[in-house]
Order: sequence, then C-alpha cells, then structure tokens
Amino acid sequence: MKQARWKCPTCGHGLLAPTRPRRNDVRRYCLPCSSKAGVLVERIAPALDAQRNRRDAQRREREKAQRERERKRKNTPRKVAARQFSKVGQYGMPIQTETARLWRMLRHMPTTYRGATTAISRSKRMPAPKVAVKDKYWSIDKDGRVLNTGRSAGLAYTWQHRIAVEPNVSWETLAHEIIHCAGYHKHDIAFYSALIWLTERRWRTTIKDRHTITAYGYHIDAMIERQIDDIVRNHFQPTPIEPTQPTTE
Repeated sequence: MKQARWKCPTCGHGLLAPTRPRRNDVRRYCLPCSSKAGVLVERIAPALDAQRNRRDAQRREREKAQRERERKRKNTPRKVAARQFSKVGQYGMPIQTETARLWRMLRHMPTTYRGATTAISRSKRMPAPKVAVKDKYWSIDKDGRVLNTGRSAGLAYTWQHRIAVEPNVSWETLAHEIIHCAGYHKHDIAFYSALIWLTERRWRTTIKDRHTITAYGYHIDAMIERQIDDIVRNHFQPTPIEPTQPTTE
C-alpha cells in the first residue's frame, strides 16, 4: 500500500499514512490540536497536494491545446472565407439581405402568372430560404482570398428550403434559385415568366426581347444577366464621389 506523510496544518506534526485513508482513520486527524480546537483538525499531505496541482495544471494545458486546435480547425482560411462569402456575393451583394427582400417581393406576384398562387402562399407562410456557400468548385490562396473560378452556380434544395451558391454568386443566379424555392421546379415558361417578373420588379427595368423567346433554358438566364449586369454592379458597387477641388479665383 502506498503511503505519504500527512502533516497537521496547525502544529506541523506528521506521520505516515495511506495516500487514501478512510474517513474514520485516526491518522487522518491531529488529535491534540482537535482537542484544543474543539473540532476535528484534518492533516494534509503536501506531496499529494503537489501531485494534484501538477495534474490539474496538465489537464488545463491539454484543454487549452484542444480549444486552440478546435479554434484553428474552425478558422482555417477556407472556413473564414466561406463565412464571409455566405454573406456577401458578387459586387458586394449582401446575400442574406437580398434573399429576404426577394422572398418578400414574391407576395405581390400577380395571380395571372401560372404558379403564382403557390409562390404567394409559400412566401407568406415560410421564412426566406437559408443560403450557404457550396463546398465544391472554389478555392482560396494562402491569405484566404477566394480565387476567381469563373463560376456563378447555385443549387436549390426545395425540400429543405435552402440554397447553396458559389462565393461569387451573381444576383441573377440567386433570384433563379429563389424562384425554385417558391415552388417552380421545372425550367419552363412559368418559371422564367416568374423570374423575369421578379427581375423587372426588383430593378424597375424591362427585359428586352422577352416576347420573342420560344425555347426555355439557361440561355435565358444569360440574357437576363447581360441586361441587368450594369444595374446590379452600380447598385452594389456605387461609384465613389470624387472630392470637390477648391476653386481658386
């Protein structure tokens, strides 16, 4: 059985006893000091206290190192960039704010549009879709800057009511996925009619040649994006005002 020296904290008298004595072990207490004090005076084991303090310090160091590893794991340049770009997309567009705005606009879609009743109902009873950055198809440099992938893809998980986008997502792509979440699943005339209506309402513009469309597909997205690109850029990246030069007379 391992033993340690136990000392009275009052008189300093010590003796050998097990490292874990029973509570009723007489060696655990200093009887003369207890008799004087009127209460039990318990001996202490300095060596055991020192070991306990070392173990506590080592445990704190391990926990600190574990927290540091967890912090680094959550704050890799890629993850930091993902959090940043899940809020701001192409031209500095605040994705979450813009998503909520477009979702509210769907409440005012004319009922003459096919599928408008479903879109209006979903936009009224459901919150705006959650938007997150996709894990694939983009990379960052060592400083955490997103490299230009040349992509602006998105994906709508309508059954989960969420949207996954690329870091450089364009406004048109975001609106495209929002229309999917509103209940339009196919890229047909009803889908693109709703997308064009939302585009024209948001930017107070008119999509040219919309009445000449005979086939529906991603080429219409490209047409819409070309026509509104300057409007969107100027909105989210306003031209800085040049400082006024003092006039000399």
